[in-house]
Amino acid sequence: MTDLLARFEANARANGFHVHRDAVPELTEAGLSRALYGLAETGSVVLAASPDEPRAASLLPQTHISVLARSCVLERMDDLFAALGDDLPSSLAIVSGPSRSADIELVLALGVHGPAEVHVVLVDEGRNEPTA
Repeated sequence: MTDLLARFEANARANGFHVHRDAVPELTEAGLSRALYGLAETGSVVLAASPDEPRAASLLPQTHISVLARSCVLERMDDLFAALGDDLPSSLAIVSGPSRSADIELVLALGVHGPAEVHVVLVDEGRNEPTA
């Protein structure tokens, strides 16, 4: 599991995530979501929409924080769909870093279609909430 977590962290950082361990950074006006899974191969977090996890929390704020249990880091996409089985949520977002677009004159802009700054906080499985 340690190698899997190390790959996840390295790839998440390469994608533009700020990676934290156990404690949520003190940020104002940030959306907060609990990630269903993380993917080590791509450094992505998997967010599922539900009444407790509205999509707006991860899409509207300029800063978004995903809380991810270390035990929920999977190797790759195939493992994700094996874990989900037939029980797919109404919306599944695989987030691989901040929102990016180069639609206008091929100039890269962050935060055009979602958060410009993204964080992932790795926590132990048994904890309900990370420390603030």
